[in-house]
Amino acid sequence: MASRFGRLTLRRQVLVDRATGRHVMPGNAMLPPHGGIVITRGLQEMACLLPDTLPFATAARLLGWQTQEAAQEVLCASTLRTLVREHGAALAQAEQAAVRRLSAAVAAGAELRPRLVPAQTPRRRAGWPLALCAAVDQALAAEAPSPPTGVRVADWERVLAVRRQEQMDGETEIGTELRRLGPRVGPGEVVASADEVLTRRPQRRQFWELRTARVATAEGYRYVSGTGTAFLATLDLLCALCQRAPAGQPPRRVVLLVDGACWLRDFFQAVLAPRGAALLLDWYHLAHRCRQISTQVCRGKPTRLRFVRTTTALLWRGDVDGAIAVAEEQRATAKHLGPLDQWIHYLDARRLIIPCYRERQQQRQYIGSGQAEKANDLLVARRQKNQGMHWSEETSVALMRLRTLRLNGDWDRYWQQRQAPSLLAA
Repeated sequence: MASRFGRLTLRRQVLVDRATGRHVMPGNAMLPPHGGIVITRGLQEMACLLPDTLPFATAARLLGWQTQEAAQEVLCASTLRTLVREHGAALAQAEQAAVRRLSAAVAAGAELRPRLVPAQTPRRRAGWPLALCAAVDQALAAEAPSPPTGVRVADWERVLAVRRQEQMDGETEIGTELRRLGPRVGPGEVVASADEVLTRRPQRRQFWELRTARVATAEGYRYVSGTGTAFLATLDLLCALCQRAPAGQPPRRVVLLVDGACWLRDFFQAVLAPRGAALLLDWYHLAHRCRQISTQVCRGKPTRLRFVRTTTALLWRGDVDGAIAVAEEQRATAKHLGPLDQWIHYLDARRLIIPCYRERQQQRQYIGSGQAEKANDLLVARRQKNQGMHWSEETSVALMRLRTLRLNGDWDRYWQQRQAPSLLAA
C-alpha cells in the first residue's frame, strides 16, 4: 500500500472455507478495488497535482521526498502518468453524463443556475501615465474633442462616452479610474470566447487539437475544455444555463467572440444563432490578417503601410465594402493575386460578424477573444507547449482537464468530497 506516509506492506491472510473448500481473503473487504499495489486517495491527489506544473520524473522524485522514501520512489513516473490518465478519463465520463442529463432538463424547461467562479475586479493596464491626469482633467472640463498629448484617440473616445453617461446619471468618477477603463460584461449579457490549441504528437509535424473556452457573466465565469463534439455540447449547455436570467427579467444575450475558425462559425449557426446569440470576429485576428496580406500583396514599404492604415481604419468602423474596395485598388500592382483574392473572400464571408469596433469600444464592450487566448495559456500552453515536448492524446487531454478542474474551483469537491464537478450551483 502506498500513501502520503510511504509504503506499507500488508500481509495477506488466506483462509479456507472447510464446507466449500474455497479460499477467502477477509482483508480485501476493507480495501478499495485494486490489482497489486493500493494507492490511497491522498497520494493520488498529490500524484495528479504535481505533474500539473512539473515533469513526471521530477514529480515522482518529489513524492519520494515527501514520503521520506528518497532511496526508492514511492510511485514511478509511469504510474503517475497512468493515474493522471485515469482521473482525466473519469472527469470526461462524468462531464458527458452530466451534460446529457442536464440538457434534457433544460429542454424540459427546468429552472437551473450555473455554477460559476465569482467574478473579481479585473487588473487593467493604465491608458495613460499618471502625470497626464491634470491635462486630462483640463481637457475634460473644456470638453475638448481631441485627446491631450500622450492619450490615444480610442482611449479618449471611451473616456468621453463614460463621462457623458456619468453626467446623465448624476455620478462622478475620479480621474485615476478613467485611466483604467476597459470592457466589462453587462448585466444582461453572456460573453463567451472559444479557441483551439495544438499540442505536439510524437510523430513529426503532427498535432493534437484541444479546445478551450471561457464563459463569463456579470456574476462570474467558468472554463470549458475538451475535444470534438463533446466540448461543443458542454459549451452549448453552459451558454444555455448562463443565458437564463432571474425571474421577471428577459433572457441574457450570448455574445460569442471567435477568431473566425470554421468549426466555431458552424457551431454558432447550428446551435447559438436560433437562440438569438451574436457572433463577432476578434479584432486582433482581423488586423493581424490584414498585415499578413499586405506583405504578400503590396510592393514597397510605403504602399504596405498605407494599405494597412487605410484598411484597418475602415474595418475599425465596420465598413467591409470600403475595405474590399481598397483591396481591389491593389489588383493592378499586386505582387500576387492569390492572397489578394483570399483576403477579399475572407472579408466577404465574414461580413456579418464584423461589427463597428469603434462603437463597441466606446460602450466598453468586448471586441477581442483575449479570454480564450488566456484560457489556452492557462489550461494547455504553460504546461504542454515547452520546447521539445510531445504527448499522447490521453495524457494531454487529462492534464488539461485536471487544470480546468482546479481553475473552476472544483478541486476540493472532487478529491475531498469525492464528487464529480457540477455545472449547477448548489
